[in-house]
Amino acid sequence: MPIEHGLALLILAGRLGDVLSTHFLTPTMALEANPIARRYKRPTFALGFLLCAVPYIDVALGVMVAVPSLLVTASNLSRMWLARTLGEREMEALLLRAAAKSSLATPLALIWGAAVFFWLAAGLLAWLASDDDAIADYFAAGLALYGFVVALHGSFFLVRIFRRAEKSPA
Repeated sequence: MPIEHGLALLILAGRLGDVLSTHFLTPTMALEANPIARRYKRPTFALGFLLCAVPYIDVALGVMVAVPSLLVTASNLSRMWLARTLGEREMEALLLRAAAKSSLATPLALIWGAAVFFWLAAGLLAWLASDDDAIADYFAAGLALYGFVVALHGSFFLVRIFRRAEKSPA
């Protein structure tokens, strides 16, 4: 199988996994971190599938797209048990209660700290890869991109939750 096909299939698996796990994790999108996907669910999910074409344009960029696509699904699945057990509304209420008892600075620092470790892992991969291994460099860039997406969307989500907690009666 040509690498383009394999990467397209991996990106498709990642996108399908993201869409399905998001649907099961947060059917009303109340727990969705990405503000664009939360507001424009269907168009965002549909457009995301266009990413499957990237390997046919550039294989290295396809690698860079495949990595965060797969990691987003992994992250969703790792959190799904709690949301599915408690239910979306109770999970949201739990987050609001936690936000009411905390300051925004702490979870923001932790989420950006997590991103730093993705960046360190990406740097390690790039450092260990041979000088002529562009694919490994793009894989590292995909890891770094995922770290950035986690920090960015996580920050938006935390700000939204903390604002709602401030407005809610104690």
